[in-house]
Parts: sequence; structure tokens; C-alpha cells
Amino acid sequence: MRINFLFIMMFAFSINPNILKAQTVIEMMNPGDANQVLLEVNDISKADVVVYKTEDKTEVEEWDYMWKFKKWGFSNFSVYITKDSSDTLLFDAEMGITYQLQGKIYFTNNKEERGIKTPGFHLEGVLQKANVNTSEEGKKSKEKAKKNSEEKFDE
Repeated sequence: MRINFLFIMMFAFSINPNILKAQTVIEMMNPGDANQVLLEVNDISKADVVVYKTEDKTEVEEWDYMWKFKKWGFSNFSVYITKDSSDTLLFDAEMGITYQLQGKIYFTNNKEERGIKTPGFHLEGVLQKANVNTSEEGKKSKEKAKKNSEEKFDE
């Protein structure tokens, strides 16, 4: 019991709060070691997600598809990025495993282009900010949902 408490306390004191806010990524050399297996594309229109690579600490803390790549250490998640969909590392004949591509990624130099490009696409475990649709269509949809909800509760 004392040992568990000691480990918990060591872990709690070792966590830097700034690291927890950052979206740091380690690029893995093997798809079996990565949380995400992604295909890098050269055309933004073919991408599922557009990511802005940054080294700026304040941008990394915003974590909305602004990733800081690290070689080792603490990270939020790890990725294996390939430029070829028939990459030989995606097929492990010895283990009988075929690693599936989980999406297409495009790296941009323009912060405004970052985000999800394919509707419904989601990177599991990747932090993203929720956006509010403030257009007229979004406002009408919100009012309609609110009205429908009130009608259901009035019954």
C-alpha cells in the first residue's frame, strides 16, 4: 500500500502542467508502436486532416491540430506516417498483421488551414477544439433543436 502511494505521489509531482496542455507527438519508426497510422498526401484536397507543425510553445498549448514533434519523452500520442500506401512496414508477414491506414494527413505552413477536412473523420485520442457554428443556418438549427426538445418535455 505504501509503495503504491509512493509511486502515485512521484507521478503526480513529476507531471508538468504545461506538458499536459501541449499537443506533443512522437513519430514512430514502426506502425506497430504507434497510436495512429497515417498516409501523408501532397494535395490538401485529398487529406482527412490538415496539421500545422510548430515549435512555438504557446501554439502547441493551443493544441488544435498544431503539433510539436519530439524524438522521445512524454507525448500525448504517437504516429507512424508513411508516404506510400504499400509501405512494406504495414505488412508484417511473420506476425500475420496488416496495419490499416487510419487516415490521410497533410502538413501545412498556414495555421488557418489546419483541422478536419473530411466530415465525420476523427483521430482517436487526438485533442481538438470544438467549434460553434455561428452562421444563420447554424442558429436556425439550434433553435429548431431547442423547440423540438421543449415539445418533447411538454408532452
